[in-house]
Amino acid sequence: MKFDDHSTQQHSSDLEGIELERQKQHVLTLLNDFWDEASDEGVDQDLLAHAALFQALSSFVLAYGEEAVSDMCKNLSSRVMAGDYTVGRILQ
Repeated sequence: MKFDDHSTQQHSSDLEGIELERQKQHVLTLLNDFWDEASDEGVDQDLLAHAALFQALSSFVLAYGEEAVSDMCKNLSSRVMAGDYTVGRILQ
């Protein structure tokens, strides 16, 4: 299976769009809560970020393979520069 930016929707095609968004928001809330708890316990932010990236990328490699994940990562630089991962950015 090829990985692309819409793989979550394709992988979860049986879910309605609204339900998928609700689940995404729930997952982000869980991750944010864990992140805050770990930070409150003194875990370094850089270590948290590195561990989260490692877990995410290794999960994608397991699901989609190294080549597909490598292709996806080639687009990360432009997406970061475009603000896709900037928290609190205002979309127009």
